[in-house]
Amino acid sequence: MITTKRLYQINSSRILQHIRRNRGKSRISIAEDLELDRSTITKVVRDLIERGFVRTTGKYRGKPGVGRMATGLEIDPGFALVLGIEAQTEFFDAVLVNLDGTMIDSRRYEYNKAAVGLAEQLEIIIQISEKQAAELNARLAGVGIGLSGIVDPYHGVILYSNPLGIAEPYPLRDLLERKLDLPIFVENDANCCCWGELAFRHGEDARNFIAMLGEFRNVDVARNRVSGTAFGIGIVIRGSVFHGDTFTAGEFRSLRYDQKHPSHSQFAITDAEAARLPRDTSVLGRVFDEVAYNMSLLVNCLDMTKIVVAGDFAKYAKDLTPRIEREIQRNWLYATKKQCKIEYSPDAAQAVPIGAAGLFIEKLFSVPEMTDHTDEDVGFILLERIAPPLQTKK
Repeated sequence: MITTKRLYQINSSRILQHIRRNRGKSRISIAEDLELDRSTITKVVRDLIERGFVRTTGKYRGKPGVGRMATGLEIDPGFALVLGIEAQTEFFDAVLVNLDGTMIDSRRYEYNKAAVGLAEQLEIIIQISEKQAAELNARLAGVGIGLSGIVDPYHGVILYSNPLGIAEPYPLRDLLERKLDLPIFVENDANCCCWGELAFRHGEDARNFIAMLGEFRNVDVARNRVSGTAFGIGIVIRGSVFHGDTFTAGEFRSLRYDQKHPSHSQFAITDAEAARLPRDTSVLGRVFDEVAYNMSLLVNCLDMTKIVVAGDFAKYAKDLTPRIEREIQRNWLYATKKQCKIEYSPDAAQAVPIGAAGLFIEKLFSVPEMTDHTDEDVGFILLERIAPPLQTKK
């Protein structure tokens, strides 16, 4: 049986989510939309305003006609900052954003594999970012971390990451939360690109889409001379990031990969050819042809309506778009044209850290009992960790 406390957390989370999606709505309108008692709305909204998370905005008329204008509500984007981090083999990219997704600061830190471990380096970056937030008279609400590899995002565990040299489960979230008084989420880097879209550019066409993350970088932290391209896929189905039963959804190797001549590349190119990317336009064209060939199968089989290209690949719209469109139509079974938008992330090379911040923000505005894992601390439960009430109410 659901407890009174749990019911309050669920209703508060629903109200939070509704205010975020419907800026300026009045208390009365929210009560009608969510079919909640006005007394419940009044109690929850008072609590949220006292915590500084919600503020009143201009007057709002929900329906045409006579009557007084009601006071609207909105999330205060300056309530807190969120830190998003991408961990690569050579560096960490870190961004601070407000709750609207506006970037406040962006920094790059060297990955020093010889000094301390991954968790220790991230701890230092987070502590620096906490000081940055304090200097801006803001609190740091929490952290999202994106990296290449197989990640259990519900427990914050890196199960395997060849680029980062992790071959057994690495409990990154627990290692950090033991040292830091902050909620932390860990996610695969390509999935972070999905979270960025869901958090900051959510629309009707965001229900079923693929995020393609392509980066030109060293692909092995232990042997950082291995240059090449890293490619991953994030999949969103019905507005939710799809992880798969073993969290390997989106792990990519081209259908044309040559097993007889294995390489560090995920494509049918040699290590020597990969090292010439992106300068060698001939090799680059072959990689883009393979990307299009593989994506056409996924788009058509899963009935995807949008592809979002992120990372370094976002710079190559003129090269990628015609290839992908051509392959989708070539692979399509029916006479009618397959409709699939191809968009390019405005975050480009910073799509992962911004998406990691978006992951945290999406969790903050989620509803308990309505996520993939019902035991996740999301919505109002997460807010309580960030901003306890000013006083204990009797």
